Amino acid sequence: MTIEIIALIGLVAVFAISALRNVHMGALALVFSFIVGIFLVQESLDDVLGGFPVDALIILLGITYLFGLAHETGTIDWLVDRSLALIGNRVALLPWGLWAIATLVACLGTSHAAFAVVPIAMTLAHSHRINSTMMGIAMSSAIVGGALAPTSIVGITVMSVARSSDIPYNPALMFGLSIGVNALVVAVAFFLFGGRELIERTRAAGRVGDIPAGADGAGAGGGIAVDRRTDAPATTERTSLTAMQLLVLVSIPLLIISFFLLTLAEVDINLGVVALVIAVVIALIDPRIGKSAMKRIDWNTILLLGGIITYVSVLTRLGAIDQLGEAARSVSSPLIAALVICVIAALVSAFASTIGIIGALVPLAVPLLVPGGGLEMTGFIYALAISASLVDCAPFGTTGATIVASTVEEHRARVNRNLTRWGLSMVIIGPVVTLATMVVPFMIAA
Repeated sequence: MTIEIIALIGLVAVFAISALRNVHMGALALVFSFIVGIFLVQESLDDVLGGFPVDALIILLGITYLFGLAHETGTIDWLVDRSLALIGNRVALLPWGLWAIATLVACLGTSHAAFAVVPIAMTLAHSHRINSTMMGIAMSSAIVGGALAPTSIVGITVMSVARSSDIPYNPALMFGLSIGVNALVVAVAFFLFGGRELIERTRAAGRVGDIPAGADGAGAGGGIAVDRRTDAPATTERTSLTAMQLLVLVSIPLLIISFFLLTLAEVDINLGVVALVIAVVIALIDPRIGKSAMKRIDWNTILLLGGIITYVSVLTRLGAIDQLGEAARSVSSPLIAALVICVIAALVSAFASTIGIIGALVPLAVPLLVPGGGLEMTGFIYALAISASLVDCAPFGTTGATIVASTVEEHRARVNRNLTRWGLSMVIIGPVVTLATMVVPFMIAA
């Protein structure tokens, strides 16, 4: 057995051990990097650590710190509260409105921030007699859709890994495709799980100014006792923005505009540096909030991404990636190879880390994207990232488990079953749809 094969087996072992023993994947990957790089390949420690993605981790550090300040000052809660007030009790708009709110929050540094919206959404689903499965899928689609924004961790990961592999990548297009696909997913779930009944109920409410007395909430999975005088939870007294909340709110567009202007001026800087500068300025104004926001920096993801990319860098220098490229070229149809990679990404992502699998598979898929690989200059990188994220509603991972846990107890078992079926179906449906829309048209045009 060659060193290259041993190193590739090590990558599989990282995922397997992490899943079976619940050991941090990034820490495992770093340990395997040292074992393979120093002892098998006989590289120096400096060479091994040369693959550590400092630029990407600075982005993660700066972004999560800045948006940690947004959470600690209550700015995110203020945005959610104002958005819900705009929706009101228009019941058919609630799943869509909450999807839009959670998507916006998921864009702000870490998609896990949108988990704060999940309990609100699932509670509103119960009180408004909305199918909990529909709302759960809407929340999952919001979290994974917003996660691929260029200001969120997963989007930053895909961008960093793609560019480090010299793959042409447009973060705005990635985000747009992610939002489009997830909007389609929500639309399908909306009409499969009682959306028509919600539309009729909203129309009836508009005609008579109240919810019809005969509505029994069958679409929600059984009669749920609610107050017929109002279909919405009691509203709390609204508070105005504080000075710190206003400062943080202004800092978000300032981040985007500053980075855009610096890029136009050809200043060699990344988004994380700009975010870190803004965050430190805010922390200087109020050190107490700056200190409390430190705990919201996503060190877990920083270690995960750092470990995976470092190990993949060892594989690249070793030549293992080139061997996989030769194997990929030997497949009679590059499209079949692409489908297999996307299905593997989706299946592993359902049970393990989406960021980890993207960080590992994007470099492994490079041979399909280079001249002669058969899928030159296509949307394969976008299809791979979206395929790996669509399965996250399955309750095996953090997103799906949070949704199930936030569901009222009487519906929890049903939602768990439905999200399991939905998530596992996305293992096949996601890759087929994304490849058909983002890869096949380019192949036909060529």
